[in-house]
Amino acid sequence: MKKNIIAVVLGLILASGLFVGAGKYIAYSRRLVPAEPMAQESETELKYSENSNSYGVTDKKEFDKKLVEFIEENGYENKNYMISPTSFRAALAMSVAGADGNTKEELLHAMGFNSIEEVNEWYSSVVDSSEESAFISSNSIWRNTKANGKFLSSYKKYVAKHYDAKAEEVSPEKITSKVNDWVNKKTNGMIKEISSDLSEYDLLLINALYLKSSWVNKFYEGRTEPGDFRTFEGKTALKDFMKQQEDYKYYEDKNGKLVVIPMNGGVDAVFILGDIDDPREKMNLAKKETVSVRLPRFETESEFTSSELMGYLNSLGVQDAFNDKADYSKMCEAMDVQITEIIQKTKIKIDEEGVEAAAVTMVAKCDSCAMPEEKEIKEFNADEPFKYMIMTHSDDPELLFYGQIVE
Repeated sequence: MKKNIIAVVLGLILASGLFVGAGKYIAYSRRLVPAEPMAQESETELKYSENSNSYGVTDKKEFDKKLVEFIEENGYENKNYMISPTSFRAALAMSVAGADGNTKEELLHAMGFNSIEEVNEWYSSVVDSSEESAFISSNSIWRNTKANGKFLSSYKKYVAKHYDAKAEEVSPEKITSKVNDWVNKKTNGMIKEISSDLSEYDLLLINALYLKSSWVNKFYEGRTEPGDFRTFEGKTALKDFMKQQEDYKYYEDKNGKLVVIPMNGGVDAVFILGDIDDPREKMNLAKKETVSVRLPRFETESEFTSSELMGYLNSLGVQDAFNDKADYSKMCEAMDVQITEIIQKTKIKIDEEGVEAAAVTMVAKCDSCAMPEEKEIKEFNADEPFKYMIMTHSDDPELLFYGQIVE
């Protein structure tokens, strides 16, 4: 009998003072009922196509862009939210490492890779960029001792080598507390619990992404003052606005503007006003300008379920991983598994000191020196809906977190 892979992506992101963090996990559990379509946990029911209109993406940038578009098209366009593409991909990477055949090919193409070697190179680059940075990516895999099958030794060695994932075997009575303790530790207490009950899951794959960083140029709390924020509905909400005038990378066109605010540890925070097309590309056109920045302090949290995350993968052509054709023969023995659920929770808080954020993903499977000229001062006043990105400061920036504030 085909067992289920319950892919749960839980991400919690908090930003407070000097910190940013994220984490994700994947859990595998035994199927308790006959095969049915994927359960929907949100009010918006998505249709999973028999034949997807698109098959995969060309690279990680397209994966990120389409993920954001899919999320906003499915109920989040006019909501505050944040998602972590990096944590999502990291959790999927450990699942791909145990997949074979068409299951593996569909997941690879959906993620924008051609081989597991490319996935490993991507993850290695993320880890390398984090060595001098404020963010840490952690992975673990878990087996519930009630499960009939086990992780293959070759799989445990592979994910240990490429993802530094430690394998644990825990009884059903203790697995919930053990996993939650791991999550709490790896997110520095930002995510204290990923689930209240993991006892029914056979296997768990978990990624935790945590980032803690401060602004290079601090916002002084004494300059923060209350002001009106215009929501997407045109209403006003009172927020505390931080203010600063510094030289930043800045871009503006008829559709909007963006400003890149550097953070310590090789991370940039990008804030976007208006409807700039492809802001990541426009960052390459940004120039140093003197910018008067006015940003609200904010804290927001989100939850994404299989409706959004499995729906997104399905839209990219992933089908076999979610049905009886799933092939995870390189992951476990004596268990025939498939993905049935993916969840991500996020939370972020930004203030004068910096940002703290975290995300957790779970997939569960069953069975110059010249005289200065007078400069024009650019204005970046975020008193209306805006988007933001937390990215690595590198030649090929990794999009750690993406979100928006609209109310």
